[in-house]
Amino acid sequence: MGRRTRARRKKITEVTISNKKFMAITITLFIVIALFLLILIKINKDNIEKVAEDKKTASQHIEEIYKANEKNLQDLKNYKTGQIIRISAVGDLLCGDNLQKYSEDFSYIFEDVSEYINGADIALATYETTKTGEFSNAIKNVGIDCVSIANNRIFDDGLKGLTNTKKQLEKIGLKTVGFSDSKPENRVSIIEKKGVKIAILAYCYNTEKKGVNVFSEELAKEDLEYASKNAAAVVVLMHWENINSTEVTNLQKQQTSFLIENGADVIIGTHPSTIQRMEVVENSKGEKCLIAYSLGDFTTEVDNENAKLNLILNIQIYVDENGKNTLYNVDYTPVYMLNKGTKIENNRYKILDTKNEIEKYENNNSEIDKSCYDRLLKSLDRLKSILNV
Repeated sequence: MGRRTRARRKKITEVTISNKKFMAITITLFIVIALFLLILIKINKDNIEKVAEDKKTASQHIEEIYKANEKNLQDLKNYKTGQIIRISAVGDLLCGDNLQKYSEDFSYIFEDVSEYINGADIALATYETTKTGEFSNAIKNVGIDCVSIANNRIFDDGLKGLTNTKKQLEKIGLKTVGFSDSKPENRVSIIEKKGVKIAILAYCYNTEKKGVNVFSEELAKEDLEYASKNAAAVVVLMHWENINSTEVTNLQKQQTSFLIENGADVIIGTHPSTIQRMEVVENSKGEKCLIAYSLGDFTTEVDNENAKLNLILNIQIYVDENGKNTLYNVDYTPVYMLNKGTKIENNRYKILDTKNEIEKYENNNSEIDKSCYDRLLKSLDRLKSILNV
């Protein structure tokens, strides 16, 4: 009996110990689970706080981006964009009796060169005629944006002809510049492209006829001050000096010096009916300025080689985010005003892309004859010689 009792007690003791171990393990496991849950809760809380913080940060970033975009939009309005603006310019647009009589379609005149003008952000010319209608429509369609009416031929039909020409040009969407007024904001034309504002000014020599801006230092300085405050770059169109002369006069040099020292970035001359040299000079601030003393006649019926020899001037101006401009690149496309001869009744005149027409002739793909081909070759050498570039 004693032995059985001891065995029974031993079993009870072992069971008790096993129960205690089980309880200990259970409690330990519970503690571990509880700790794990607490850790999860803490992690979750941290995550929630982090998400909240991230949302707050993101919200701040969004607000900053929004403000930055608002500033950029405002900067666009204030011409500060960091853009390259391409300006193309041609010489005087003349429309004499023969050009009218023997041009069935004025668009035909520009057919070979329209792509060079249409590709520009801003295209400029001097409108040296009072003829509008089909001729002015062709000018607009070829891509010209703004024309100077500050020239001597604009008075061919008197003051009434001047005002009527201005009215008709603006009616078809061409900006005009050079019309006299008492306020600089009405004398200066500002064109905005790609968020960049370019100011266009125009002056003529003294024709002793009122109605257009006649150059004077007082007038030009007032206009340049207004233009510099309201645009990123300033282009001045000058109608000046000697007909049929390739030589630059002292007066042109004096007026040029005054203009670049008072804010002009580009000066483009016309009136001599022939090409004159181009140069890049620095003003007293070390800023580069382009001067093209004369671009000649873009459309003409004058039968001499200097008048027929022309170019399309291509200017690239870089405007940075602070509104400061830099002369980025300058090149030109040589062109030639072809007169097909008196036997041609319709579409007698055409502006040729000189280099392209030479290549076409050499590949037996041109309508010009050997004589015209030779003149085109000579015109390239003549052009390089005059431009001195």
